[in-house]
Amino acid sequence: MYFLNKILIALLLLSALFSSEKLLAQNEPQFTHYMFNKAIFNPAYAGSNDAIEINALHRSQYVNIASTAINTQFLGVNLPIYKASSGIGISIVNDLAGALRSTYVSVQYNYRKKFKWGNVAAGAGVGFMQAGLDGAKLRAPDGDYTSGINHNDAYLPTGIQQAIAPDFSLGIFLNNDKWFAGVSVNHLAASVAKFQSGLKLNYARNILVSGGYDIKVSKRFSVMPSVFLKSDFKKVQTDFAVTATIVHNLITGVSFRGNDRNSIDAVAVFAGFTYKGFRLIYSYDVNISTLNRFNSGSHEVSAAYLISYGKKERKPLIYHNPRFL
Repeated sequence: MYFLNKILIALLLLSALFSSEKLLAQNEPQFTHYMFNKAIFNPAYAGSNDAIEINALHRSQYVNIASTAINTQFLGVNLPIYKASSGIGISIVNDLAGALRSTYVSVQYNYRKKFKWGNVAAGAGVGFMQAGLDGAKLRAPDGDYTSGINHNDAYLPTGIQQAIAPDFSLGIFLNNDKWFAGVSVNHLAASVAKFQSGLKLNYARNILVSGGYDIKVSKRFSVMPSVFLKSDFKKVQTDFAVTATIVHNLITGVSFRGNDRNSIDAVAVFAGFTYKGFRLIYSYDVNISTLNRFNSGSHEVSAAYLISYGKKERKPLIYHNPRFL
């Protein structure tokens, strides 16, 4: 089950149920607000809003399931470059799962082409991932913790260790005033972060597909069904959502995560508002998987601010000819 991989990694790290120099890859962090924060997972999105866009997000995942936090933060800025028919951005994601922290930093660039029906962008992200492992939070089955920390495992650290690896992504994004669609591949190189103790953390390649269509019901009410598919080429997790916009600035909606009985995770409700370029959204995920007896759900809040960055129209050159006065 794709959605369980993150929590399983956290529990494995906490209990140290491995004795090997390799640890399986962590999947992409989970986001309920994917339709509002496309820059997180697609480098081709940068500049699509025709504005300087600043995004921030915090998610607390599966609250109370473990003594250590499972949460994610995101901060990003993107804007269009009209003269070069392109967009640029920077994205920072910090993901904490038990004793393991993964921080992704990516600089994004895309080339944009406008057609009568909409826009097409192809982009790439280049950056790095930095992992931190707090060995003091690990507990191995054969360890001795009566007087200090002794895992009795050569690969498990007793303190904090750091590792770094390059990170690359590719994406395509299409949109107009009514709909959007995109596909991206993250961790393209499937990089390996190596800790000082010899433990290796493999980051798997992921494909992410998203799309949505805005249906105008009336002048003051519209709904947008959307979908977000994530896969590590072995397992699939899909989000389905319906977002409603009321009186142009009130936002509400509901989403469902899961595409079969093995991937069902949660039902989420969200609400928020927009005001003069500012947007604030909060959501609560009600867990409906087998983990629902062990956690009190997930919370997510995201904010964005758009600064107008339209094209400067050039005034036409006027030549006064006295012959035609």
